[in-house]
Amino acid sequence: MVCKLFAVVLAVVVCAGVAFGQPPLPQRCFESPSAWSGHFHRIDYSSGHLTHGYMFYNRTEFRLLYIHEPTVDVPQYENHWLFYNTRKSYRYYDKDDTCSIEDIPSDELIPRFGAPSESEYVHRDRLGAYTYNLGVTTDYFRMRTETGGTYRGFYAPEFETVATDFMCVPVIESYENIDTIPTHQRNMHWTYMNITTFPIPSAVWDLPAACRERE
Repeated sequence: MVCKLFAVVLAVVVCAGVAFGQPPLPQRCFESPSAWSGHFHRIDYSSGHLTHGYMFYNRTEFRLLYIHEPTVDVPQYENHWLFYNTRKSYRYYDKDDTCSIEDIPSDELIPRFGAPSESEYVHRDRLGAYTYNLGVTTDYFRMRTETGGTYRGFYAPEFETVATDFMCVPVIESYENIDTIPTHQRNMHWTYMNITTFPIPSAVWDLPAACRERE
């Protein structure tokens, strides 16, 4: 009798859980770790041009650097520093030894490399292979704006646990016709690879003489 009663109670509890749903997991992936580096591939939706290279990110010091490798369109290395603490952007071309300096708009914040707060969480998704650790489990987000802009993002938890890791690294970010993000990210499709949170050498942030002389 006790066993039958226990079975009935258990069935009621399971059914109630299905009917009313479990408490949702705390949402994660709204920002990346404060400092990291890795490879990137970038496709410009406007021009169709593809660039790739290496990047360094330090949100604590408000610094970001993209090192673009040579392409058909730009046959030399292009280093793009963005210093959000001084609101200055530097583009240095190594072969020409030239530097251009621009102001970062006052309302433009350093990217958090996480899902926009107004985006919709869709589901967990697996990108790549399921075997030999060749893939990665990600959280998938999407958004459509009133003006027709679209965003899709895939982010991987820094560690492989379920509910405690709120920091994620970006894997794919796609921003099409969305003007509420930093200028250099607009109308771009970004893919990030081999991200590491190892300390970034301080020399990475040293500007070449061609940029220092123009300040």
